[in-house]
Amino acid sequence: MQKTALALTLLLSASLIASGQTVAAIEKSLLARLANIEKWSNYGDHPDYDKLEKENDLFKKELLRFTRQPATLSAAFPRLKKELRIVTSKDGRLRIFSWDRQTGGTMHDYDNVFQYRSSGGKVLSWSESDAEDAAGAFYHEIFQVSARSGPIYLAVSTFVGSTSLRGESIRAIRINGSVLDTDAKLIRTGSGLQSSISFGYDLFSQLDRKDRRLFTFDQSKKSFSFPMIIEDEKTPQGRVTNKLITYRFNGSYFVKTD
Repeated sequence: MQKTALALTLLLSASLIASGQTVAAIEKSLLARLANIEKWSNYGDHPDYDKLEKENDLFKKELLRFTRQPATLSAAFPRLKKELRIVTSKDGRLRIFSWDRQTGGTMHDYDNVFQYRSSGGKVLSWSESDAEDAAGAFYHEIFQVSARSGPIYLAVSTFVGSTSLRGESIRAIRINGSVLDTDAKLIRTGSGLQSSISFGYDLFSQLDRKDRRLFTFDQSKKSFSFPMIIEDEKTPQGRVTNKLITYRFNGSYFVKTD
């Protein structure tokens, strides 16, 4: 009995060590790819567009392959997260990797890989750049709402248009079986049901605000809020105000509150 227990312990330990080595090797490989992107970057000393595009494609291909391995969904990636953005949902079922392709100028073009655990438990991944409406923004926060039919994820992203122009978006996402639905029309607006809300604004119009997060979430009320944006002669790109617009989940949709 003791021998059996010892054998199981040794087997489990070996499995954990192997898994750790695998994750470490994955992190090392991805860091090497990012270093190549940095080498041929438009922002570096030796820009080369063709080589840069090739390295971005290779990085995405490798990231998609690695993110189909279950261990990577919960891996800490301490070194990798210093070089790109990794944001994970509260329940650990959804993770988004965002990296700067470094192909732009004052406008930055980001690419994103979504990793998720399907209803059947399989870990899958998907590239946002494969979609026709890819915005080139980076994701930095995921809110989560419980619903009768399963969790709803609200992914927040930022688009860098120039030194001053920014765009902010919140998108409703669901995991339906083995499919990641990034177009979940769960937000009821004046123009009908939408999957996202977005707006542009002048970055310098919000520098005096204590909290520079433009989308905030209230877990107890199942609501998200964002500031009203005013376009005028002084700030034609949009001025961030202190007046908030709030949408609350009513059990079926997010609806605007009075």
